[in-house]
Amino acid sequence: MRKTSLIIAGLLILLLICACSGQEETSMEPTIIGSVTLVNNVQDTDVWILPQTEENLKTTLWGAATAAKVKTGESRSVSLCEPGDDGFYLLRMIDTEGFYYSANGLFLEANWTIQIKETDQHSFTADVLNADGSLVATYELFSAKL
Repeated sequence: MRKTSLIIAGLLILLLICACSGQEETSMEPTIIGSVTLVNNVQDTDVWILPQTEENLKTTLWGAATAAKVKTGESRSVSLCEPGDDGFYLLRMIDTEGFYYSANGLFLEANWTIQIKETDQHSFTADVLNADGSLVATYELFSAKL
């Protein structure tokens, strides 16, 4: 009986020690720095604009879409979080027909516009325009059927 009591007491102490981590949990919520306008000229799609970090480059679990169910021809204002480690973003899209689109290294600022379009059959780009409407850069999108 005494042996059983010691084992139970030891397990309880171990449980209490393991439960107290001493470290504060950090928030995983991104800091919003403004918004960008997304113009979708391809299929109806879900869009993710993510900070370009090692973690985001290695995962396919992006959480809730930055812009969900964006219709063809729709223009929508979407939140822009802080950029990744080197000041860049990732663009990820999955359309209603099961196509995946991606681009890395996007440079974006608040109040800019991203125009997604098909430039040739199965060839897609993301044009980034500044607040004045001037073209800043064009990014080729990788696309593939899931």
